[in-house]
Amino acid sequence: MEPIPENHPSNMPQTPGKKMTDGPEVVQSTPQSRNCCTHAQDEVPQNADVLNKFLDEDIQDKVVFTLDEFATIILGLPPKCDVEEEFNLEPESEAVKDAFEAYLRVAIGVSEVEGQKRTGAATHEKKLYQPLANLLNILRNGTGCAGKEIDEKIFFVQDPRPVLGSLLERKPDLGAIYTQLLKLTENQQLSKYLAKKKIVGVFWGLLLFFVEVKHRKGNFIGLNARKQGTLALFPFEYDFNVKAVLALRARSLSRVPSSSRAQSKKASSTHAADERPRVTIHQSGGKEKTLEVGTSQFYAQKAEEELKAEENMTPTQGQHHTRIQCASYAKEMLSNGFIRNHAMGMVADDNGVRFHYYDRSKVIESQASFFHDEWKKLFMAMVCQLNKLDHEKLGFIPHLDLLDFDHLRDPKQFAYDLGEDLQGLVGARYSFIGSDGLGRAVVIEKVLYRAEGIIGRCSIVVEVRCICSVSGCDWDGENKIMKISFPTRSRTSEEVFIREARAKAKSSGNHWALNHLPNIIDSITVTYDETKTVQGRLKAHLKEKYEERVMRVTILEKLHSLSELEDVTELAQVFYDILQIHQWLYECPGILHRDLSIGNIMFRRIDGKVYGVLNDFDLSSFVPDMAKGPASDFRTGTRPFMSVDLLDPDWKGGHLYRHDLESLFFIMICLTCRYERPGVPAAEPRVFTKWFSGTDEEVHASKTVFYSNRFSGKLPIQYFFAGFTDWLDAIYYWLCTAYQGRPQIKRPPKILPARMQNLQSQNNLSSKNTPYDWNTLGGIFTYTDMKQLMSSFQDQPLETRWSGGNPDH
Repeated sequence: MEPIPENHPSNMPQTPGKKMTDGPEVVQSTPQSRNCCTHAQDEVPQNADVLNKFLDEDIQDKVVFTLDEFATIILGLPPKCDVEEEFNLEPESEAVKDAFEAYLRVAIGVSEVEGQKRTGAATHEKKLYQPLANLLNILRNGTGCAGKEIDEKIFFVQDPRPVLGSLLERKPDLGAIYTQLLKLTENQQLSKYLAKKKIVGVFWGLLLFFVEVKHRKGNFIGLNARKQGTLALFPFEYDFNVKAVLALRARSLSRVPSSSRAQSKKASSTHAADERPRVTIHQSGGKEKTLEVGTSQFYAQKAEEELKAEENMTPTQGQHHTRIQCASYAKEMLSNGFIRNHAMGMVADDNGVRFHYYDRSKVIESQASFFHDEWKKLFMAMVCQLNKLDHEKLGFIPHLDLLDFDHLRDPKQFAYDLGEDLQGLVGARYSFIGSDGLGRAVVIEKVLYRAEGIIGRCSIVVEVRCICSVSGCDWDGENKIMKISFPTRSRTSEEVFIREARAKAKSSGNHWALNHLPNIIDSITVTYDETKTVQGRLKAHLKEKYEERVMRVTILEKLHSLSELEDVTELAQVFYDILQIHQWLYECPGILHRDLSIGNIMFRRIDGKVYGVLNDFDLSSFVPDMAKGPASDFRTGTRPFMSVDLLDPDWKGGHLYRHDLESLFFIMICLTCRYERPGVPAAEPRVFTKWFSGTDEEVHASKTVFYSNRFSGKLPIQYFFAGFTDWLDAIYYWLCTAYQGRPQIKRPPKILPARMQNLQSQNNLSSKNTPYDWNTLGGIFTYTDMKQLMSSFQDQPLETRWSGGNPDH
C-alpha cells in the first residue's frame, strides 16, 4: 500500500503525524497501553469478577520494594533508623512476646510441652483473626511503641461482614479505625450502634487500612516456610508440616445483593432463616437502588461456602488471587470511601507478612518477610508508624473538613440516611484557597459520579453549595458542581481548554458557542511535595517509572444531564448541538475532545430552549500539540463509547476527529437501545452489556462483530426513541461499509467471517494506487454528512447554530 501523502486535501486542522507504509499515520497523542479508559457502569449490575478484570490490569505494573524501602518511602520512617531508639520498642516485654507467641502458635500450629516440640492440629484461617488483631493492637499502644502523640487507632475483626459503601460485598479480614469510634454515647459498641440502624459493618470511609489473613504457610504471599529454617522467637525449630483444614475465601466470586423481588425470594429460599433488612441508596446520576443488608449469620454462612473455592489453588494462583483481593479493598477505599490520594494495607500468611500501597499512579508491594528477629523490630516500627500517621498521611485528601464535622472519629455525625448517601460524603465540607487568594468553603449536597478503579485520574463529581463568608462572594448560597480528579502533572488542565475555547468564541464573533461550552468558576491545582508526601518521595525514587500526578479541584456552573429530558426532539437537538460544537472546537480553536460519553453530554436551558453542552475536557488535546509526544502513559476514552480503532492494540493511527464522531454514534445507540426513556433502564437482559463490563479486547471483539453483522437485523431501538431510527440506521450503514471496505492494517481477526476477510483483501488490492483518507474512513464518515443527516429530526428541521465549517473533509 502506498504511504499516506502528507498534503491532505482538507484545510481543516489535521491530526499531525508521521507516515507508515501499512496503515494510517502514526499520531503521537496517547499510546496504546493498559489502564487507558474509563469504566462506565451504566446501570450494569456490579459483579466482582467483572471489576476484577480491571484490577488485574492495575496490578500488572506493580513495583516491589524491600521492607526498608517501603518503611522509608511509603511510611516515612527515617532512613536506616535505629528503630529501638526512634520508637522505644520493647520486643522483649512480656506483653509483646506473649502476643507474638499467641499468634504464631495458632498460625503454625505448634505448642511446647516440657521442652518438646509438638505439631498441633491444622488451624482454620478464622482462628488467626483475633490473635493477629491482638498483636497489632499491642504494638500500637504504650507497650509496643511509645508516644502519646499517636492518634490511637484500633484493629478489629471485620470478617465476615462486608464493609459498606459500595454495591460489592468486599470483606477484608481485619480493619483499622480510630479508637474513638468505639467510645460512643452510653458506651455502645460500634457494631451495636450500627445494628440499631440496620447497618452491618463499617463504611469504607471509616476504614483507615486493611489486613488480609491467610493460612497457607506463606505460599500466598510468596514465602516458602520450609526453606526459611528456624524462628528465633522460640528456642526450638518449627515443624511446618501442618495440614490445611479449609481453603481460603473466594471473595472474587461475590456478587452484589440483588434488588429484584424475584432474586430476593431466591435468596430467601437459600437462607430461609435470614431476614435481611433493606436500605435504599442513590447511585451516580441520582438513580435509586435497593440494597439488601445481610446479617452476620448470613455472611458467616456465605463465607464458609466460599472457602472451598480456593482450596485447590497452587501457590502461584493463590498469590495472584491475594493481590486481586487486596487491590479490591484499595479500590473500594479509593472509589467508595472519603476522597483519598492513596490507600494501604497488609497481608499476613501464617508467620509472614507483606505490606501494600496503592495510589493513582502505582501499586507498590513490600517484599514478603517472616517474623524473624531480623525483621521483627522493623515490622513493629512499621505498625507503630501506621498508627502515628494522621488521616492525611493515610491518604485522605487535605482540606476535606474533618475537624468540626469528624466522620472518621464519630460516626454519629453521619445523617445515616442511606437514601441520600451510602459513602458518607453528603454533608462533608471542603475548604480551599481560590485562585483569587480568598478562602472558600462548600458543603457537599449530592454525589453525582465517582470513577471506579485505582490507576488513573479517577474523577469525583459532586454538587456543592457555597457556605463561605467571603465578602462579595458572587456565588454564595448557590449550588455549583465540584470535580476532584488526579490527572498527570504534565497534562494541560481542563480550565485551559475551556477558557481558550470561550475566548476564541468571543474574539471570532462566534458567541453562539458559549451556550454549548461549560463555564469554569475556579480551578485549583494541588501538587505533592517531594519530601512531605509519599507521592513526592515515590517520584524522586522511581523517577520516570512513576507517573507524577496532581489533585485538581474545579468549580463549574451546574448543568443538566440527559436523564432530565422528557421530549425526544429536545434530546435530538442536544445531540445535534454536540456535533456542531465538536466541529467548531476542532476547526477554530483546534481542540479535540477525545472523551465523548453519555456523562459528558449535558444541557442548559435558556429562555425555555435547550442547548447541548459538551462537558469534561480533562482528556482533550490541542491538535498542534498532538505531534509532540504522549501526555500520559495511558490511552483516553470511556470504554463503551470508544471507537473500534482505539480499542484495537494494533491501531497505530492515534486519536482522530472521526473517532469522536463514532463515540457520538455509540452514545446514541446505548441510550436508545438500553433505556426505555432517558433515565429509565430497559428490562433485562439489555443489549450491548459486554461494552460496559468487558475489557478492551472483549469490547473490541464485540464491536467488530457488531460492524460485521450489519445486515443481520434492525437495531433494537426502544419505542420512546423510535424517531432516532433514521439517524442511527444511516450512521450504522456508513460505519459498517467504511470498516469493511477500508485498507487492511493488520491480519484480519479470527472472529471475522471469511466473507469479510475476502472483502478486505479485495479492497486492499483495489486501493493500492489510491491514497486512503484515514480521517474520514475513505470519505464515508465526515462532519458534513453527519450535519446534513442530523440537521432535521422526524422530518422537522432542528436549529443549526453554526453554518460555517470546512465542507471538504
